[in-house]
Amino acid sequence: MAGLVKGKKIIRKERFITKESQKTSKKDILKKIKLAIESVWNPQVNNIGLGIAGTTDPKKGIFFQGANFPPTFRNIDFKRELKHFQVPIAIDNDVHCFTLGEAFYGQGQEYKNVFGITLGTGVGGSLVIDKQIYRGRDNAVGEIGHTIISLEEDKTINDLNLSGRLESLASGTGLKRLINQYYKKPFPSEDLERLALRGDKKAIKIIDLAGRAFAIGCANIVLTLNPDIIIVGGGLSRLEGLWRVLHRDFRHLIPYQKLRSTKITKSILLHDATILGAAKLLRG
Repeated sequence: MAGLVKGKKIIRKERFITKESQKTSKKDILKKIKLAIESVWNPQVNNIGLGIAGTTDPKKGIFFQGANFPPTFRNIDFKRELKHFQVPIAIDNDVHCFTLGEAFYGQGQEYKNVFGITLGTGVGGSLVIDKQIYRGRDNAVGEIGHTIISLEEDKTINDLNLSGRLESLASGTGLKRLINQYYKKPFPSEDLERLALRGDKKAIKIIDLAGRAFAIGCANIVLTLNPDIIIVGGGLSRLEGLWRVLHRDFRHLIPYQKLRSTKITKSILLHDATILGAAKLLRG
């Protein structure tokens, strides 16, 4: 997705359907990124901000690697690759951009400590304090999808051949795996809600597993970072069953009464938050 931002508003936006595989070449991916930028280009543009799923060095403008990209697409110097646009280039992790956008323009505007989560193909996170991304040593603060929420010795995790990581359950990839395990055939995760409401025990079980993982992930964030608010985006944030389980289980995972009132809410900006956040990378 590409957007042209003026002030606080997206004045033009283009969405692209991509079908990259692990065999897609570096050249082809870069070509699509450049075409996306050109699709919203305006002669008055004074900087380019990129939010990309993976690890980055914002100071140098380098993308190191990401799980959704082929092995050949790593260590990309975007300042060099995009220099022909002749404007300053900024790059950061996409969830950092999402959370920054929410902190400035969305659900986090009134809060000092904002944690953002995206539930998509994987699970990402980011912490923004006083409208600044908190990065840590390697710009990797918020990699909650890889945090361990259950030991592999746990019978459910072991039986389903899962890793015990948060995103092995509470992500698009995780739900796809659970659907295949329980139904022996693939179908869209959106159908789980409909099946569960009809009383389908398998769908209820899958939503319960994913929702429980989501609740544990949120509890771990609250107990570790004590944010004012957690804002959740990504495609799976629209799966109401996850929220029902979160509201059922979250308070029981938190030992301190005051922390149980931490606000956890859906993003109102969705993909727009990432565009707005990327646009703020150089504007401050």
